[in-house]
Amino acid sequence: MTYKHTKSYRPNSYRLCIITASAAVMTALSACAPTMHTMPSYEQVHKLTVAETVERMELYVRPQGLDLSARDRSAMQGFVNLYANEGDGGFYLNVPSNAAGAPGMRQAQAEIQNLLLRSGLNAAPLQSGQYQVPPNAPAPLVLSFRRLAMQPINCASGQDLTRTSNNQAYYNFGCAQQANFAAMIGDPRQLIEPYAAAPPNATRRTIGFDKYVQGEDTSSTQPGRQSVSAAGN
Repeated sequence: MTYKHTKSYRPNSYRLCIITASAAVMTALSACAPTMHTMPSYEQVHKLTVAETVERMELYVRPQGLDLSARDRSAMQGFVNLYANEGDGGFYLNVPSNAAGAPGMRQAQAEIQNLLLRSGLNAAPLQSGQYQVPPNAPAPLVLSFRRLAMQPINCASGQDLTRTSNNQAYYNFGCAQQANFAAMIGDPRQLIEPYAAAPPNATRRTIGFDKYVQGEDTSSTQPGRQSVSAAGN
């Protein structure tokens, strides 16, 4: 007896039906999936902010004048130096109304003017004024000026680090880096306006160009440098 082996084939229409059914299932699943919004970069979430702030210093004047100790005088000089380096606008001196004409107050104003002159601010726009206080109330002489400062970034509000099912960074990601970067900026004006260009050195430019035309080394001459050698060499 002879057996004949026959190989069975599924029709193409059956394969097409399977593919169509799979595509329909994937479409239905994608329609049910929630929309995942991409968070902006941490530079945009935790922005560096430059704001105008007011620096203020209070000085209590005695009848004979300021009569500052060495520590107080150093602090006052530091305040004036801060204005010289970072001040924006005028330097304000507000005097209490109950001591505006006192000899000690006039002496204090003269001493403050001398500190400005000592710091190279001979043309500083010193603006004086008065503020009202009761007749016998102790009130200080107030120095103030405006300057630009970096706003601190608050990184205290955090989120659960395990909530990353959508493969996105949590909200506070990069906040500490931005806060440290803001704290290291000494002059906020660097973020607002470019540095002024230094005047070009025409002599150096001519020498460098001549050497370039002649095929020579255009670098400047290096001064003698320290050489270190190990013992025995």
